[in-house]
Parts: sequence; structure tokens; C-alpha cells
Amino acid sequence: MMLEIPQEPVKRGKNFQMAVVFRNLSEDTRTIHGFLVGSTIYYTNIQRAQFMQDIFDVTLKPHGEYGDRDVVSMFQFIGKFSALEATKLMKLIREILDMFSKLRRYAIREDLVCLCYPIIASHSHSKVPVKQQKLLTPAFNMSSSARCFGTNFLGRLKSPICSSNAEQDDHQLPKFEHFGEAVAIPRGPYSDATLECVRVDMMQNENKSDHHCHLYEGKNNILIVRRAQEFQMTLQFNQPVNPSDNFQIEFYIGIDDNVLNGTKIIISFDGSQTGNWTGRMIQQQGDACVVGITPSADAIIGKYYTSVAVIGSNGISRTQKDSGTDFYLLFNAWASNDEVYMPNEEERQEYVMNENGFIYEEESGDGRQWFYGQFVEGILDACFQILDDSHMPLVNRGDAVKVCRIGSAMMNSQDDRGVLVGNWSDDYSLGTAPTFWLGSDQILLQYVNKGPVSFAQCWVYAGTFNTFLRCLGIPARVITNFNSAHDNTGNIVTDLVFNSVGNQLELNERLTRDSIWNYHCWNEAYLSRLDLPADQNFGGWQVVDSTPQETSDGYYRCGPCSVKAIKEGMLGYQFDAPFVFAEVNSDVYKYKLNSQTGKTELLSVDTTYVGMKILTKSIGETNEPMDITETYKYPEGSSKDEETMRNAERTYKTHLQYDDEQGVAMTLEIPQERVKIGQNFQMAVVFRNLSEDTRTIHGFLVGSTIYYTNIQRAQFKQLTFDVTLKPMETSRIQVVVLAQNYMPKLGCQSNLRFVVTAKSMENNQDMTAIQIIVVNGPSLFEQMSGPAKVNQEIFVKVEFTNPFPFSLHDVRMAIQGPNFISYREKLYSEISTGASITWIESCVPTRSGNTMIYAVLDCSVLGNVQGNWAVSVQA
Repeated sequence: MMLEIPQEPVKRGKNFQMAVVFRNLSEDTRTIHGFLVGSTIYYTNIQRAQFMQDIFDVTLKPHGEYGDRDVVSMFQFIGKFSALEATKLMKLIREILDMFSKLRRYAIREDLVCLCYPIIASHSHSKVPVKQQKLLTPAFNMSSSARCFGTNFLGRLKSPICSSNAEQDDHQLPKFEHFGEAVAIPRGPYSDATLECVRVDMMQNENKSDHHCHLYEGKNNILIVRRAQEFQMTLQFNQPVNPSDNFQIEFYIGIDDNVLNGTKIIISFDGSQTGNWTGRMIQQQGDACVVGITPSADAIIGKYYTSVAVIGSNGISRTQKDSGTDFYLLFNAWASNDEVYMPNEEERQEYVMNENGFIYEEESGDGRQWFYGQFVEGILDACFQILDDSHMPLVNRGDAVKVCRIGSAMMNSQDDRGVLVGNWSDDYSLGTAPTFWLGSDQILLQYVNKGPVSFAQCWVYAGTFNTFLRCLGIPARVITNFNSAHDNTGNIVTDLVFNSVGNQLELNERLTRDSIWNYHCWNEAYLSRLDLPADQNFGGWQVVDSTPQETSDGYYRCGPCSVKAIKEGMLGYQFDAPFVFAEVNSDVYKYKLNSQTGKTELLSVDTTYVGMKILTKSIGETNEPMDITETYKYPEGSSKDEETMRNAERTYKTHLQYDDEQGVAMTLEIPQERVKIGQNFQMAVVFRNLSEDTRTIHGFLVGSTIYYTNIQRAQFKQLTFDVTLKPMETSRIQVVVLAQNYMPKLGCQSNLRFVVTAKSMENNQDMTAIQIIVVNGPSLFEQMSGPAKVNQEIFVKVEFTNPFPFSLHDVRMAIQGPNFISYREKLYSEISTGASITWIESCVPTRSGNTMIYAVLDCSVLGNVQGNWAVSVQA
């Protein structure tokens, strides 16, 4: 069959002919039954109005041909279309349909006739006021649009895109759906089918355990399962099901349920299949049936509603909406055809099921315990609300890459009223200090009830985002990168600018746009990356970062970016690979600024400082760090490392040549032992003369308190010195750092930065060295009154002693233990020198197994003091 339209352009107001041609290519006679619809449309192919309908029959002999040239469309009325009022327009359409009813015309597929003038335009002989013409624009229910789409602007869409999983509460499939035209009868429509489903059992306990969803709290009355894995349902009917009975199960999500886009799923048990979900009859006994449902591997995640429909001869009769038959569908790391599939069970238990984490803040492995709490009551609903608040279309929520990217943007409130408000100052009076959070659950629950939560820094973003990912079923972990570069200029190089002041160099904080954070935390999500070329094999761990640093496609977000691509220097694949590459592997270029000309001179290049070490928590019940630096980059100086740098530089920067031959080498040695707050310590500046000549060195040291982002808070020490070195001689300059100097300048994060610059007077060689020292606070003392047993009272004691020669003011302490002790908080107005505070809490464990108790003390001088310990609860 083909539809022949006029070869010449059709003029307005002119009649024209078109034809439908049928060719019977078979050896048998064929009888064709067809239906023709003619409509006026907008250029977006959205129907404006129908003007003709007809049905037809054609009989074709074997190898015959049938063509009908009597199809005539009277487009003369179009010229008057825009000038008529609604009543006149309807009258004209009826007249046209009347005229066409006397003709035979054929069309069994849609096609378009291109007019040489816009259909909407006014007739050349009519004068239509502008106000009247405006009535011709499409009219949509904008309040309805706002509910789904989050905006009144529809663009070229005929109807709004549904972007909310929560708006289904007032929506359900019709109880009875009549086949054909609805018939008005006194008692309403009814089905002639005698079969009726009277009860649906979602078999929550059996299914949730099989799907590794048994830990989700507060959802005992609702099913939670993972896609690409069968779950079972029991259907109770009013009578035994006969082979002639026809019933189906319908699942839907959102208010715009549609089989084509996956928001409505129909499961039949008559051998037919619609879509990628499958169903099977497992058991039939009397009037009860046990069926198995397997969601597709790319199914939309979210909350689904269930109806059981019985099909009669005149219509479909459905069960009504029942919250007991709702269920949540999640990603599935256990299913090999799901894009988040993780083959190792030990890794799945750690990266999907483990609620306890550890976030590292020092290369030695020290840091903070973090409670993810992805199974806490209310967290699953909070995660889906975050997706709703982002206005992410439901049809995109089966794509883990898109969910990660949206989640990355929504964890910060920088541009979309997301979950967390960032604050890198020392003023947290309008919220909670980032150092005081114990975990993600309090943050997410507060967001659901009150909106964006104050305040966060990188580890808070990473810990909360980790909860979001694991809760939805995406394997995830928190990463800490030490000496993490923040490339503001986008050239995958970290540029530091120094002022030249006489014979001294000082770091120019204003002109140095790039920065190197002491550490930075982000997340990795485990994805197969079906959106990237298969031959590149860039699946596996992907960087996703929700700390607002740089925009990506207009929003503060980062990733997902393949870790393998970063290691190979393949920076052309989405998303945000150049930025991530710079964080872990950029070279540090140090420049000297000429204050008179404004020009810069390259002093040195450091290829090893950035990405010094990359850590994540080891698998299992341990806080030991796992060094994963080698997953991001090859060993420094190796041939593979040089190849990686060439790959990166080829596209993203011009390689700068630098002569690194030096006469004198300078390093800064810091204490091997951890420095405690209030403690004096020593460090040394070490010079090695590598030349055959005597060198005279003039040096300058600056000590500052800094935020962990390496931004200076205050200077507390300056020192100048001169050294004379004989050929091949080594000399150490001892530097004493007194607590009385740095203590008044400390903020809530106790970091000290020392920058040493030096010049060799004989050959004008400039040298720089930077070192960070983390000053550690005191400890908390924890104790329990005895062994922990389920449903038996036990006492937990937390004690703190002020070791400083000054009082501590406005000290806050919090304690929490999952399934052990709920979150509790206390405020102490003052703790004098040498005084102790003791907090004793009674608690009753609710579940056996290993758990953690989290405690934190926070004040403006100390920052946070962590105290966490593991507890084994006996049944």
C-alpha cells in the first residue's frame, strides 16, 4: 500500500486529488477494511481539528492492483478557518463532512499534504483583529501542567511530561473501561464477566527477603523489590479461574500512565506479552492463583500501583486502588542484565547493604565514622521526593546514569533548592556545623519536612549522596582524594601565582584562582555505562560529586565520569572528565608575578603533589582504609603515566616546556607524630646543594591557619632566614611552632599550612615548598554497662574532659546508634579547664547483630571530637 499525494504544491482554496494504491503481492484474494481520518494540524503534528472520517472496503485479486483517484479534499474552507467563530466553524465542518460522505476515499495510514501557506494564517480577503486571532493558539490546562512538569511552559509538547511519583494519590485507572462508545445506562457501566478478583496478596515478607530488601524499616505493609528479578503475588478470585477466563495485572506509575513509555505495564497470562516485563502462572488452587512477575532490567524505579483487570466481552473491570498492593521498585545489583550489576557478593554487601561508613580526612587513615542509614524509615520516600523535586521525568528514572546525574545536582541547594546548603566559613549560627553531623538520615528527613538543610561541606555531601544511591539500589562508596586540585580555569593544570617582594616570594591568594584542597570527598557509583562506546569498556566505578564547585550543563554537579577513562587520559567522554582528571592528576605550575609588567614567569612544575593518595573504606566490618590511587592513575613517571598525560594534553592544553635542572633542592619536613591541639612542635626546612658551587640562600616561611579547602584563615607566623651551602652540602633550618601563636587563630577545622619560598642569590633560582599539618583534638571516652541484648535495657556513657588552659563554651554533644539508641543531643554552655562532662543514656536494642554507636562533640574552638565504637547485640 502507498499513499500518493499531489506532486505540485496545493494552493489555498483549491481542490486537489490524492490516491491510495494497493498492490496484492500474494497468490490469494485479499479483502481490505480501512479507515480514513483527515485533520488540520499545527506544524508540530499536533491535531487541531478533524474535518473528515470514513471507512472503506477493497477486494484485491492475486497480483492485482487497485487505485482510487476519487479522493478529493476540499481545502477551500481553510481560508476561512481562522476568521470564523466556534459555532460557524462547527457548522462549516459539518457541511464539509456531509459533502465527503457522498464520495469514496481511501487511506489506511497517516500522511501529510504540505500547503504552500500556513493553515493558521488569515484568508487574504478577510480582516481578522489580532485579539480574535489569539484565540487560535492551543489551550491547555496549565494548572494540570504545573503539577506534572513543574512549569507552565509546554514548548512543543501536546501534554505535560509527568515528573512526579507522588502525584498519583488522586489518580487511578478507571474501575470499568467500556469497549467502544460508552453507553448511558441507569446504574452505570458494568462487565458481563463473572470472574472478579476479591483480594491481592503482595507476599511482602517472602519477596523482600529474596530481593535483599528486608532491612528497609517502616515498610512492613508495602512491598519493596528490585527490577530484573521475579517477585510473587497471590490473587484471590470469587470463583476458580477457567481457561476461558481472561484476566491481566496492570501496574502503573505517575498520572500519565502509558504502555509505550513504561509508565503502565500490562501482564497477561494467555501467552501474549506487552513490553519487557514478564509474568507466569506458578500455581493455581481453587479460586487462588500464585503468579510470578519479573520487571524489565530497565524498568522505571519508583512507587507503582496495582490493579487486577478482568476482561469481558463489553469491557474491562478492575480492582480499585489499594495501598496494600502498592510496591517500590529499585535498581538491582544482583541481576546480571541490570546496568548496576555488581558480580561480587562481598562487594554488594558492602556497597549496597552496609549502613555504616568511614570517611577519611588524613592520609594516615584517620577521619570520621558516618551512618548512611539507607534503610531507616522515611529515607526511601525521601529519595524519591528528591527526584520529584528535581522535576526529573518518570520515563528517565530507569536510567541509572541519569539518576546519578540528577542526584548529584540535587544534593546541593546551589541552584535548585536541593538537599544541603554549603558553608565554608566559621559561622554556622543559622544551622548545624558540618562537623556536627553523625550521618545522613537526620539530614534527609529534615529536608523532606523543612526544605534545604544547613550546613554542609564535602564529606557531608558525599555521605548523604552515598545514602541516596545505596537506598535506590546503586552500589556506591565515598572516596577521599588528598591534595585534591580544584581547576577553576579548565586547563587541567593547577596554577599557583607568587608575588615577588624583594628577595621574597609570597603566595598571591587573589590571583591564584586554582586551589588544592587538603582533601576532597566525592562518591563512586558502579555502573555499566551503556551510554558510552562498548569497545572502550568504561564501565565500573564512576565518579559522581555533589559538592558545588563548578557547573556542568548549567547545574552544580559532576559526573558520572568513568574512573578507567581518567586513568587512561581519555577525557572526551561524558561527563566532566577534564575536571575530575585535574583533581587527581594535574601538574602544579608555580609562577612568579612581575608586579610592574603584570607578566608571569614559570618557576617550577610539580608532577607528584596533586592526588597524593586516594582512599576508601575497606570491605567488611572494619574502618581500615583501602588505597585505590592506582585505579585513577599509573605510577608517577612510568611510561603508561606519560602516555596518559599525552592523551590528556593533546586535547585540553598546550604542553609547557620547563627546564627542571636545579642547583639546590628544598624540602619541608613536618613531624612524624600526630600534633595535638595546644601542643608545641618542631619542623625543618632542608636544603641540598646539588651543584659544584657554593650557594647562598635567602628564605621566607609563612605559617597560616586554613580551612580544609586550603583557603587562608589567618597568618600566625613569619620567619626569614639565610643559609650558605658548600658544594653537595645539606643543611637544616629548625622551626619551632608555639601553640600560643596558632591557637587563637584556629577555626573549627584545625589545619596549619606552611609555605616556604627561597632564592639562590648566585643564579636567581627560586624554590617553593608547601606542607599541611592537621592538628588533632582530644578524645571522647565511651563505656557500656554490660553486654547488649535485644529488648533488654542497657546504659551507654560518654565522657569528655577539657584538657586546655581555657574554658570551652557552647559545646554540643550528640549520640546515635541504629536499632540501639535514637538520635539525641545536649548543649553545655561551659566546660571549664580540667572539668569533665558525663552523659549517661538508657537504651533498648531492637535488633540483634553488629551495629555502631556514634558520638560527636563540637565547639567553635575544637571543631569536632569523634567517639565511635562497635557493639554486638545478642538475640
